[in-house]
Amino acid sequence: MNQSDFADLFDLKRASIGAYEEGRAEPKLATIMEIANYFGISVDELLKKNLSVNDLYHFDIFRQDLIKGAKHNLRPSKLPPILASVPLISQAFKAEYFADRKALSQMVQLSLPLEKEKNYRAFELADNSMLGQGWGFATGDIVIAYQNSNLNLAKAEEGKLYLFETAEDWRLRTLTSLSKEHAVLSPWSDNFYEEKLLLSKIIAFWQVESVITKNISSSGLLQAQIDQLRSELFKLSK
Repeated sequence: MNQSDFADLFDLKRASIGAYEEGRAEPKLATIMEIANYFGISVDELLKKNLSVNDLYHFDIFRQDLIKGAKHNLRPSKLPPILASVPLISQAFKAEYFADRKALSQMVQLSLPLEKEKNYRAFELADNSMLGQGWGFATGDIVIAYQNSNLNLAKAEEGKLYLFETAEDWRLRTLTSLSKEHAVLSPWSDNFYEEKLLLSKIIAFWQVESVITKNISSSGLLQAQIDQLRSELFKLSK
């Protein structure tokens, strides 16, 4: 890859690449992170290691099935992650989101290694309703959730964690029970009450993919496993 190709890839000027190579200038931190993400390596490796082409593309030159008899026909055994752009619905932009739920371009966009086929959104939590005794999710944590053609409220599984949108709020809750008219939503914190919500009040329903959390309590992993076992036992009892 020549300087022009590399510059085009990251929307830079060719002269800037030459200046980086000769030590006359240094790239911005955002550019360094973008380059590292593209090649699937850490920023630390990019800055400190003398990288080869094999390092950048994770070539495995010892696998004969990749070589296929041609010396130049190597293929990467590990591809860089594909980053999806996910709009962040923060508490600061809550009013704008409720005014027009489709106007997502004004929201902060998160770049995350997710499947691009799904419709993702990120929601910032406003309270500690899902924070138990040293585990769970707290105010300011970000829930990554998605919708697809297979997801609808009628097929929701009791005992599982979902994100529910109403006209004026969103809430992360465990679906305790579901009837033709109501959904019973349960928090994890003892300081918040279980809620019986009319299905007609639920505007949108999201499958939780992951949560970006600041709560790194050592008991968190164990509690997550316990919750998973509870969910499985709940389904078996049905």
